[in-house]
Amino acid sequence: MSNPSTGRVTLPAETGAEDTVVEMFDRWGADYIRDSDGTALSPQILEMGYQIYSTVCIVRADQEYPRANPKSLHQKFLISDAVTATSDSVEIDPLATLCRDKYELDFDNDPKRWWQVIDRTTGEIVPAEKWSVDNESGIVTVTGIAPWHSYTVNVLVYLTWDTTSMYNHIQNNWTTPKVISVDPYHQETWDHLMGFFDSWIDSHKDTDVVRLTTFAYHFCVDSDENAVDKFRDWTGYQDTISIPALEDFEKRFGYALTAEDFVDDGYYNATYRVPTKAYRDWMTFIQDFTVKFGKELVKKVHAAGKKAAIFWGDHWIGAEFYHPSYQEIGIDINIGAVEDGVALRRLSDTPGKLEKEIRLYPYFFPDVFREGGDPAGESISNWAKIRRAMLRMPVDRIGYGGYLSLAAKFPDFVQSVETICNEFREIRDGTDGELSQRLPLKVAVLNCWGNLRAWINYTNPHQKFLDKRPDVTVIAGSNMLECLSGLPVDVTFISFDEIRENGIPADIDVIINDGTGDTAWTGGREWADPAIIGPVREWVANGGGFLGITDPAGHQHNGRYLQLEDVLGVQKETGQSCMVAARKANTPDSHFITDGISEDIQLGAGMSFVYPASSDADVISTSEKGHVQLAANAFANGRGVYLSELPYDLENSRLLLRAIAWAAGKETSLDTLICDNPNTDCAYYAATGKIAVANHTDEPQTTTFSDAKGVQHSVELKPYEMTWVSA
Repeated sequence: MSNPSTGRVTLPAETGAEDTVVEMFDRWGADYIRDSDGTALSPQILEMGYQIYSTVCIVRADQEYPRANPKSLHQKFLISDAVTATSDSVEIDPLATLCRDKYELDFDNDPKRWWQVIDRTTGEIVPAEKWSVDNESGIVTVTGIAPWHSYTVNVLVYLTWDTTSMYNHIQNNWTTPKVISVDPYHQETWDHLMGFFDSWIDSHKDTDVVRLTTFAYHFCVDSDENAVDKFRDWTGYQDTISIPALEDFEKRFGYALTAEDFVDDGYYNATYRVPTKAYRDWMTFIQDFTVKFGKELVKKVHAAGKKAAIFWGDHWIGAEFYHPSYQEIGIDINIGAVEDGVALRRLSDTPGKLEKEIRLYPYFFPDVFREGGDPAGESISNWAKIRRAMLRMPVDRIGYGGYLSLAAKFPDFVQSVETICNEFREIRDGTDGELSQRLPLKVAVLNCWGNLRAWINYTNPHQKFLDKRPDVTVIAGSNMLECLSGLPVDVTFISFDEIRENGIPADIDVIINDGTGDTAWTGGREWADPAIIGPVREWVANGGGFLGITDPAGHQHNGRYLQLEDVLGVQKETGQSCMVAARKANTPDSHFITDGISEDIQLGAGMSFVYPASSDADVISTSEKGHVQLAANAFANGRGVYLSELPYDLENSRLLLRAIAWAAGKETSLDTLICDNPNTDCAYYAATGKIAVANHTDEPQTTTFSDAKGVQHSVELKPYEMTWVSA
């Protein structure tokens, strides 16, 4: 496809870089212009004729108000480091290893009411009369306790530095005063923000789209004493606390929450934790408030004749794109930061007839755009994964953020963006905005969260040892979702609660349960519930497919760890059954799942500790030491597949597709519209009668496929090339 159209691209601009704006907008074919954190649009830029995005984070837009009203700041509960008592008393500094520039102990609300001291050896709460706190130093002194027990303090703090602004401030060496955000749950703060927003809209008459970043509450990033990330949960509700909210929660739900309900033994209810009822109730409470707050803001935007866009980041907590109530807000454009296929699908699959725009990485900041940095390489690598997923589920727009003048100094990057913008418009023109044709396969990813956390990256123990950048998501070890994101199958996400309430949907072919055992991703204690495991077994026996990765149905209970041992044909050694011999299983020379896959498949580090539990199972691949990496098993009329891990690469993505087809008993579904070369993909669009063929690698590739009419096509592709053929 030649001569692609222009438009569908949003770029940042800044005062003093007007000539660069004109040059880059012309070269990249952009039609929308935006400001970014730390930049402003000059009158000259506003008069260039582009559509104008104006960014506002309403809870941090006015810096005079929080300084005059310090009780309006966001709050949260934090846990101190554990301290071992060597006598019957101990002193604890709650902020010893936390960033004092970001957190301030709350003495406005009675510490004896809201703080907690806990004996972490017994798990018991220390009575309030046994401890005291010095309001000047913040030191908590605990007396009358057991020596050689470990103690922590749960404290309520104010957040005195906005998380995103703190990151930007440090990365860019800003010397301006730190930015503070406020909590609109306080009625007087809500009233002030609504008035402030009215004035802001009046002062932005040239604005076409108000880009809200986002509503009320920031995702959680806790910082240590060196201002380095200590804990991060992009979907966490940890920073949503206020005393009025806690009191209103008790009135609505009939029970009071404590600091420990949020601190959660120091795990902070991270998204990988099997959620408690208290945490789920709090999420519902905050979601309801955030929808109410967001609706009021959007109503004002629409009343001014402007569109409302929302950026899925910063203060997005409570604005759940996949929650039914989100549609009540009235947003016109969803925007999300995207660095891979999973992030693309997270945005592209969101419900509702909204425009969907991805903000690409790298962000135009000096952490990447510096001497020795490789922004072009990062850009191309990201785009290969994004494009692969986009061929399955397109979006409406792409864009960037940051300092355009900085990006313009890197010619290779400028060229890479030109290619990306043109290819994106080709995809839009070639697909007519429609999703590509699917194979007759539907997959349900089963976890504790279901659709609420659709296409959310989840991590495993490998992540602990990954040297990672704080501004992008990089997954270590298994990454099934990235493999899945570019496959031509229908995907949904279901929860254990849905199975309990409604059973397994009739149109599902394969359930995938993937992740570390006893986490929200695999279900943990959910598999001890007969109302879950019984229906899943029955469904598989009646012809369903179950694909388990790493620790599927993993929970030590009733003499086994992998609770679906009978379905999968394998079991995991956890140290409880070392004297039990493994069964001798079949070791076939070939199998449908691995046909066309190289012998050197990469299915993890090799120490799965999984062994055959049935002599009828087919063990397809093991490590050098005999740990099962891939197994297939028949279970009555259904099938089970086990994979030790599934790191993302193109061969593993093809392996996953073949495993899904085999588990579903639909092997022939792969006869058409599947490239014989796993480094390439094709995608058919009935609306335009066109087939996109893409090379995802930096080397030339040859690929062959049959279209829906049985016509065979052979295509030569340059590195990263995408081309089109008629069906």
